[in-house]
Amino acid sequence: MRRLRAAIVGGTGYGGMELLRYLLDHPSVDVTAITSRTEKGSVGEVHPHLRGLTDLQFTAGKAVDLARENDVVFFAAPHGVAAKEVAAVLAASPTVRVVDLSGDFRLKDAGLYPTAYGWPHPAPDGLAAAAYGLPECGGRAAVTAPGCRLVANPGCHASATILSLWPLARAGLLSARAHVVSVTGSSGSGAEPKKGTHHPERFSNFKAYKPLEHQHVFEIEQTLRAAGAGEPRVAFVPCSGPFSRGIATMAVVEVGAGREEAAKEAFRAAYGREPFVRFVPDAPEVRAVAGTNFVDVGVTAKDGAVCATVAIDNLGKGMAGTAVQNMNLLFGLPETAGLRRAGAGL
Repeated sequence: MRRLRAAIVGGTGYGGMELLRYLLDHPSVDVTAITSRTEKGSVGEVHPHLRGLTDLQFTAGKAVDLARENDVVFFAAPHGVAAKEVAAVLAASPTVRVVDLSGDFRLKDAGLYPTAYGWPHPAPDGLAAAAYGLPECGGRAAVTAPGCRLVANPGCHASATILSLWPLARAGLLSARAHVVSVTGSSGSGAEPKKGTHHPERFSNFKAYKPLEHQHVFEIEQTLRAAGAGEPRVAFVPCSGPFSRGIATMAVVEVGAGREEAAKEAFRAAYGREPFVRFVPDAPEVRAVAGTNFVDVGVTAKDGAVCATVAIDNLGKGMAGTAVQNMNLLFGLPETAGLRRAGAGL
């Protein structure tokens, strides 16, 4: 099989940077272009850890032009960019496929976008065609469905939270409200420093933000509903942690006395054969998954309650790793291609 040609729209942020790192090590992909609105010249100068690994130069090329020259176009641009450009990209080539790392196509109901993201969706007709791509939680079937050309990559908090609740929804054990606390590292706020998100403001500090109001709640509940949870209720509290990368998510659900073992079995049944899910005896740690596409899961059940803890890398499984996993599925490549790597461990 010939090697895939891939282009990245938006290569200066952490998502584009991490995506390029994964793709450069992929056995079946050549990255032909990476765009930037702000940078010119060598990629290695902007991302020093990639020096000597690529000769790519940043380009100001348009996504629609890249579509004619590539098999897959990744959008790693800010929210709102892909929503305006994806339709033209898909029309430019009958074979090109798109993986969007932003929130532009995650929600099926266009009416939710003003509340979730603060703007009306400019291309609501495209929402139905987008596959929500969390492979372990129903996304595999959606991405591999005949005719799929657009994948909406999940949000980072949403990925970890859905992974903590999806087995319960699938098993009919998510009738009660789920209480979720999810702690993310500073890289989850993007490369541009802002008040309250800049790492010096977060170092040696801990705080909640957007409690019960985070935009990822919409895609979390949408996915749990599709899994059979009826009308799921998720009380979601995201938190800012004093570390650079990783997400630790803790979900507590009342399943009822006598159903503790059924809840544990629901996780084993859902993830027992997943290549990137690893069960841990107690609670997982973010450093064990940093820099990887792995999901570490711990499940405790007692007195009718279940506590599911999940650790992922917000830039890996929460973004770029899942994007590559979705690309593999779109093109019939081995799902783990380019993704079976150990983290640093420290």
